[in-house]
Amino acid sequence: MKFYESISQSYDKIFPLKESMVKYVLNNIADCDKYKLLDIGCATGHLDGAIAEKGIEVVGIDLNSQMIEYAIDNYRYKNLKFYVMDMLKINKIFETDSYDMVTCFGNTLVHLTNEKEIYQALKSIRDVMKDEGKLLIQILNYRYILDNSIKELPIIENQFIKFERFYSEQIRDERLIFETRLTIKKTGEVISNEIYLYPLLKEQLIGYLQDLGFGDIKVYKNFDKESYSYNHLPLIVEGVLKENSI
Repeated sequence: MKFYESISQSYDKIFPLKESMVKYVLNNIADCDKYKLLDIGCATGHLDGAIAEKGIEVVGIDLNSQMIEYAIDNYRYKNLKFYVMDMLKINKIFETDSYDMVTCFGNTLVHLTNEKEIYQALKSIRDVMKDEGKLLIQILNYRYILDNSIKELPIIENQFIKFERFYSEQIRDERLIFETRLTIKKTGEVISNEIYLYPLLKEQLIGYLQDLGFGDIKVYKNFDKESYSYNHLPLIVEGVLKENSI
């Protein structure tokens, strides 16, 4: 995907690893010595490296080959592997009942084209999970974004970059047009892009998970597990795959 190829070298400066994210994942893991985790949309692999460092077996996948190359070069653990892979096809590649946990952060799920693809991806995830396995998802709160016609997300800026993000007035095949402008401060280079994101609503996501056999569904507004509220941007949804759901 052109968008991620263009920002791959600056990705960790735009989205540095959050300690709260690492703690959130680790606090959901019961036994590090026996756990297998699949991270979908792993990008540069910084979360996977932090988790693998604790002795957990981790596989990270992403569609972008440059991101995966960076991850392989920078995180070298025997219990950590990275692959260029489509989330829609994981149940064709990995065995059934392979993973104790699947994570899908960074708004990855809404990069799919439509509801049908999102459901298919969730079904593929379910197929590779063990009974009582945990699924952890992070997207944005699109109900809040749509209801309030939000056109600009908070600017991300530090000594290295300035990253501006906008939602266009236009819609493409029910998807929002998401525009970005990345300024590299050292060189002054400006990289502009646009991608299409499906505005998946909390209620839709929960309904799909329930239909696919997930229970104990919980919703938070951040990785610190603060209670969900309507007027915020992040959305964390987690569920447990119940026995005999496949």
